[in-house]
Amino acid sequence: MGADNSNGVPPVTRRGLLGGAMALGGAMAAAPIMRAHAQTATPRKGGTLRVNYPGAPDSIDPHLTLSLSGQTLAGLLFEGLTDVDRQDLPVPRLATSWRAENGAREWVFELRQGVKFHHGTEMTSRDVVATIERSEDRSLSLRSRGAFGPVKEAKAEGPHRVRIVLNQPCSEMPALLANRWAKIAPHDRLAALPTQPVGTGPFRLKEFQPGVGATLERHQNYWMPDRPYLDGIRITAIAEPIAQQSALRSNAVDILEMLASEAILPLRRAPNVKAHSVTVGQYYAIFTQANQAPFTNPKVREAFKYILNRRPLLMTSLLGEGSIANDVTLPPGNAYLPPIPQRDQDLPRARRLLAEAGVSNLSLECFCSSQRQPSPKMALALKEEAAKIGVNITVRDIPYTDYVATVARKKPLYISQWNDRLTLYESLYQIFHSKQPFNYGGTEVEPGTDALLENLIAEVDFEKRKALAAQAMERIHRSSERIIPFFMNYMCAQSNRVQNYNPPLHGASDYRDVWLSA
Repeated sequence: MGADNSNGVPPVTRRGLLGGAMALGGAMAAAPIMRAHAQTATPRKGGTLRVNYPGAPDSIDPHLTLSLSGQTLAGLLFEGLTDVDRQDLPVPRLATSWRAENGAREWVFELRQGVKFHHGTEMTSRDVVATIERSEDRSLSLRSRGAFGPVKEAKAEGPHRVRIVLNQPCSEMPALLANRWAKIAPHDRLAALPTQPVGTGPFRLKEFQPGVGATLERHQNYWMPDRPYLDGIRITAIAEPIAQQSALRSNAVDILEMLASEAILPLRRAPNVKAHSVTVGQYYAIFTQANQAPFTNPKVREAFKYILNRRPLLMTSLLGEGSIANDVTLPPGNAYLPPIPQRDQDLPRARRLLAEAGVSNLSLECFCSSQRQPSPKMALALKEEAAKIGVNITVRDIPYTDYVATVARKKPLYISQWNDRLTLYESLYQIFHSKQPFNYGGTEVEPGTDALLENLIAEVDFEKRKALAAQAMERIHRSSERIIPFFMNYMCAQSNRVQNYNPPLHGASDYRDVWLSA
């Protein structure tokens, strides 16, 4: 669980123990949905919550959206089989209970009955199976491929029971299915999701304006009869920090999500405003994409990891609102993180590795977007430090929509935002296995790493899994295509009229429990 502070060091949490907590032979009994925290006043119903992100949702298809605003929108319209509480433990959502069979190669989920989609039909096992099949359809190139685990087959066993058969054991399945892309949609509306999203969530879409924002209204037949409290939500997009602050101070918006550090500092002193800086596993990665020259050579990838001076970069980019990272995706305090020596700037070593790779007179473009702060500051720092060893970098700051369309997965050097992921399957296997969707270069980190990651996900014993994770991260630290200089706090601010709001721990916000005072 994240801590709401500014020291930049996340505490040890139970998220690393999720897999070990699953009983592999018996049923997981239904538990109550965890509320954000105990109510201190009687909630007031009504009103429209106005939420601002630096960029508008990029898609209303829950299986396609990439932006954090789009993922938040998806979580308001759609739901998954499970959720996680504030301690990062899985709890029921559309499924009421689950059990593992066949050594965690098969998982059986009992579905909640009486849940209605926005268009009036009841959710059944047919919808869950059809959703999983759509997500795994390679021809659709959806972001959700792999979100439901290493799926071999999904089968309906009656109207309210689903069996998910896996290609390998996965003890993390209940937590994994709480991820941002594992959203259930109706089987009869799957083709229409990009234009007419229909889910079971607490809100339904009223209006979507590409590049501008979205308006939602309460789902009157939501399965939790006392939720949501709000009549609706309006999501807007203001990117400039001064304009964001002005909007909150003037009561034009109620919540500012995804703030930059320069925006949150003055808001800490603003009247009638509460600012949050929460320690999470969110980071920006400098991609040295391994399937494009010059980064096809692992020595060049390794050389670039020694260029940045990380601590000054943390201060200049985030004003200290974060923690130093070590080129692996698990933040400090994670139970699986091995004691890898901290990488620091070493320009002579970087120069030597480039020489060993036969690379000289190197000129590259580094792509970033001011709509995703602080990526331009990171790009400029890389440019300045690289020049000291004779590497010429030109920074290209472009609109985020152009970045998504023309840069990510397509250019050799760029900066990308990544949010926290709950499980090893998401944070290691899906990102670094060469055949998984978030390995952008489609390249094995080092020979044998794919097999090591496969064994990691298949292992159900915690101590053995921890040892395999340590081996994998040593390779990732040395040769992966991601440079991760720091983890950044999640920063946001709210008007005092917003009640029962908690900053998100894993990216997307959930406003089911939020209400507005008079």
